[in-house]
Amino acid sequence: MRWDGYLVLLSLGLCQYLMFQRVEPVYTFFTPIQWWNYIFLADAIVWKRQKKSLITDQPLEFLLMLILSNVCWLLFEGYNLLLQNWYYTDLAPQQWQRMLGTFTAFATIFPGIFLSADLLESYGLFKKRSPDAEVSEMRSKPGKLSPVFLTASFAGGLAAVLFPLIFPSPYVFGLVWVGFFFLLEPVNYWQGNSSLYRDIEHRDWRRFWLLLAGGAICGFLWEFWNYWAGAKWIYTVPFTKNLKYFEMPVLGLLGFPPFALECFAMYHFTRRLVARTAI
Repeated sequence: MRWDGYLVLLSLGLCQYLMFQRVEPVYTFFTPIQWWNYIFLADAIVWKRQKKSLITDQPLEFLLMLILSNVCWLLFEGYNLLLQNWYYTDLAPQQWQRMLGTFTAFATIFPGIFLSADLLESYGLFKKRSPDAEVSEMRSKPGKLSPVFLTASFAGGLAAVLFPLIFPSPYVFGLVWVGFFFLLEPVNYWQGNSSLYRDIEHRDWRRFWLLLAGGAICGFLWEFWNYWAGAKWIYTVPFTKNLKYFEMPVLGLLGFPPFALECFAMYHFTRRLVARTAI
């Protein structure tokens, strides 16, 4: 990896040790600290392998991503006030410390997912098949996504995000985890934003699968680092309570891959609103 990646790798190990020793502020803010370490580590590896990376080559994009990650995650926190799927414990004692911890933690969600997908892509995961196979696929499958499909996706997504507001229950949070993807992907498609639906229309599923895999990786890391941290979240979801991966009921791990797709759709939708240009 790039030289600074080794420094970040050292920081990952050092912070893990300091957390076990309960040294502050590492113990309380362990989860966001490790996420920032991971983000810079992933960026260093991606740059070394592809000679370009998010933080190195698109620093302004990265800063915007941090802000929009906070804004979009607060929407999920709002849903959680109604649905009560998790709560936070042992937060920092001072208000400014809690605010700083909140911003730095929520800011890592989008770049953590997207850099995980970039990292997998740099290793050739889900790479396109041979040209002959691609030609055969193009001849056998239709291209354009139908207006009926796009409208149905929008309507289904709208229903999914509204239902928990009308009938709040801990059992329906899964609708929130997928609803914004189906709601916003058609909008991204119609507005010419970066869109997974457009990728699929062009018979290119690679980014779709990379995001799913990146979301799974992030899910495992979120729950691993959260378990050891002083300030953490505790789940109250009513599924597989006695079968857990650290703090997360095992069934809940299935939500992280589609959550990555949702984050992609939300990011490009909100980015268009802010920057007025698609990427």
